[in-house]
Amino acid sequence: MKLYTPKESYLWLKTLWDHRCNLRISRAKLEAAQLKKFRRLVSRVQHHSRYYRAIIEQHGINPATCLPADFPILTKHDVIRHFDDIVTDRRITRDRIADFLARSTDPQELFEGRFHVLHTSGTSGTVGYFVFSHEAWIKGSSHAVRAAPLRWRRRTAFVAATRGHFAGASLILTGNHGTNNLFYDVRTFDVGRPMPEIIAELNKFQPHVLSGYGTVLRVLAEAQERGELRIKPTHVGNGGEPLLLETKACLERAFHVPVMNAYASSEHLYMGMTLPGSNGMHLLEDDLIFELNPDHTCVTNLFNETMPLIRYRMDDVLVPDLNGSTKLPFTKVKEIVGRSEDALIFTNCHGQEDFIHPIVIVELIVSGLNAWQIVLENKTSFRFRARLNAGQSIQEQQATCDRIRDKMNAILAEKEMSNVHFEIEQVDTLEIDPQTGKFRLVVREPIL
Repeated sequence: MKLYTPKESYLWLKTLWDHRCNLRISRAKLEAAQLKKFRRLVSRVQHHSRYYRAIIEQHGINPATCLPADFPILTKHDVIRHFDDIVTDRRITRDRIADFLARSTDPQELFEGRFHVLHTSGTSGTVGYFVFSHEAWIKGSSHAVRAAPLRWRRRTAFVAATRGHFAGASLILTGNHGTNNLFYDVRTFDVGRPMPEIIAELNKFQPHVLSGYGTVLRVLAEAQERGELRIKPTHVGNGGEPLLLETKACLERAFHVPVMNAYASSEHLYMGMTLPGSNGMHLLEDDLIFELNPDHTCVTNLFNETMPLIRYRMDDVLVPDLNGSTKLPFTKVKEIVGRSEDALIFTNCHGQEDFIHPIVIVELIVSGLNAWQIVLENKTSFRFRARLNAGQSIQEQQATCDRIRDKMNAILAEKEMSNVHFEIEQVDTLEIDPQTGKFRLVVREPIL
């Protein structure tokens, strides 16, 4: 357990107070505070980030009077290409982070003992790495308190991909750190395990809060209705994928409590949330500036000075919700935000259907593997499309494929799906979905 220093405990309490106060201010005061923070950030990155120093000089930007629109849009590929120049701490390099993630599967382990590291799911075709100081992590993760009032040792269960540096697992486990430990008892349940085992452990744990991916929560809700799962949570929360209306209705019917919805990312931590007492999801604009566009969203992060992201482009489409009024200064958006990937549903060794959530596949941080895609063929077979790093010899390509095969076999074995067969297909490119314009981690074999 990471213990908070007195300074970190003070920052945690101050952040909670600031978040509370921000619910009561006007939109004009919120935007004024954002602009002040933005200009302070620009002044600092001018001195500590080689990438942004060059941008400021090339565009003639004045840190004292600048606006986010003065900066060019930053893409994930820009971040990958200029990673070492964007970060403001020279101990952090892309190669060192890649090596750290290749060996570390504990979401609570810190790089260099002081930096939180996350990686994206690779749905854009390439994995991105994002780094936060502990102080920035406290600011970005403290929004979790907004979802439910603090109470003594609230048992919280998180059912998702947990054995890796994923945003969801890393954020939820913050509840066991420092001052948070007085209020939370967080346990994670990895979706890579057989569902009957997860259900049995949830029955034993009896969580006050049940959270996870919507796909997984629906499976648990159906188990609750069948009488296999027997828990009485006071809060149910979705995160990691959109909360579809039919899934929300199923959860409310099974657990008899309202369903909260959270929108988070590896790049910016908590970004949106269904706030208590409000109708719908609001963007958390305390330390984030959003630019909503018809086909993408740009986000400027105001709290992460270790890896500054100004006008970072995300493929998620956020649609303003103009129905009804809101007393909050934050932008209200429709709750179906983010991406939703198909689950990998297979027939296991016992002839029963079970599923592997696609986010589990992002555990495949394999040396030599650049990007990947799963093609579902039927209930007992699939193809693993692999785009390998360029310049590998035939022997190196074979070694990379062997590592992929070993990892996939381990995932299948743990889900009791050793009967499921797959082939590795090496490809030079991975196609973008022509209907959405996005890369899909999981696709289905077309029916001829």
